Amino acid sequence: MSTYDVVIVGGGVAGLFAGYNLSKMGFKVALVEMKDEKSIGEKVCGDAIGEHHFIELGLDPPIIGFDGENIFNGVKIVSPDEKHVISVIGKGYALNRKNFGLRLYRMAINSGVEGYLGYFFVKPIIEGSWIKGIVIKNRNESEHILYSKVVIDASGVSAVVRRSLPKEWWVSEIIPKEDYNVTYREIVSGDIDLDHEYAYIYLNKDIAPGGYWWLFPKKRGVYNIGLGVQWKDLLHNPKKNYDLYIRTKLGGRIHEVIHAGGGLVPTRRPISCMVWNGFIVIGDAAATANPLHGGGIGSAMISAKLAADTISEAFEKGNASMENLWIYHIRYHRAYGAKQASLDIARMFLQHLDNNDLNFIFRSKLIDGSEVYDLGSKGSLSSSILSRVQSILSLARRPTFISKLYRLKQYMDKAYELYLRYPSAPSDYIRWKTEEESLFTEFRKWLSESFG
Repeated sequence: MSTYDVVIVGGGVAGLFAGYNLSKMGFKVALVEMKDEKSIGEKVCGDAIGEHHFIELGLDPPIIGFDGENIFNGVKIVSPDEKHVISVIGKGYALNRKNFGLRLYRMAINSGVEGYLGYFFVKPIIEGSWIKGIVIKNRNESEHILYSKVVIDASGVSAVVRRSLPKEWWVSEIIPKEDYNVTYREIVSGDIDLDHEYAYIYLNKDIAPGGYWWLFPKKRGVYNIGLGVQWKDLLHNPKKNYDLYIRTKLGGRIHEVIHAGGGLVPTRRPISCMVWNGFIVIGDAAATANPLHGGGIGSAMISAKLAADTISEAFEKGNASMENLWIYHIRYHRAYGAKQASLDIARMFLQHLDNNDLNFIFRSKLIDGSEVYDLGSKGSLSSSILSRVQSILSLARRPTFISKLYRLKQYMDKAYELYLRYPSAPSDYIRWKTEEESLFTEFRKWLSESFG
């Protein structure tokens, strides 16, 4: 039995960055992670992150040759027929994901975090409406009790702590499977003829229904290639689609598969309630990934930093009650969550378009790279796009598409504004949640009626 100020479950980027920040503030922190030290940082993902996240968090950028493998000048988004490209300018990095995780781990441990590596979460310790700690066990089935003032769930998409809590607690919200993307990706060596200073995103509903497929150059001759499909049913297996379409397309240009694997990514707005008495949720456990492109490294670290600041202030107030932790929502939604809500609307709209619709958007030049950048970074659909559609004669043949874009912007703006109006106290949560459910139910109904 051990006692800490904070116990963190999960040693991914969110858990490690939260631990580093809290320990640096002087708190006694334990980090529980099922991997051993040599496996820290291993995760199947696209390995890409925008530079702006490092600037916003005050974190040194990756070092090429250690935790960074390439610098991107932007992203090229390719139409389904591959005849049109939108170039989105903005500096980013291709990470060495394992070494980036190792870097964060060293930061956490050197700041004073105590690591429980090779341990698994068993169950929470609940007293009344409070979480007072957790029970963990190692591979030898030896159990250990960790008491704490706060438990942070940073366990990723599995959300093992949050999902083990009483179902009537708001924070134990169940995420529907259609709000996930199932992914498969390979790290390969080869000789693929493209501009290595850009990451490539390919929109194609046949290859990646409900998602996209990507080709991210890493160091010279090494590529991160994969796809994500919406987890609606079992009809679309991402590995089968990868083998059928992408491997066939690239053919002999791939020389060797260095690593392969799959995963699950929450591609939606954040869960509605992210705190409870003695408890806070960060990273993928709270669904903080970007709904459009699924990138979650930067937003996970944002949630971790804001959670650490909130916990510190709660301790100054006397305890980590739900009321004292509640401001975490306000801070997160201002920083990222409101944008996520707006992009969740855009995500569902795009998932209803077919390849002909997408080719039409590219061919008609309805949106340029700067507007795509604003969409991804701010969560807003530019009014200039709506003005442009009225001036393009070819759109006269598709008047219903124009009206759909107008309605889309209206719903995106409503979602953004709603999350900026998140209640300042738990007492007003039910009213807000009812409004949130009503908005998204109305939008889904409109989608169903508009697209059949």
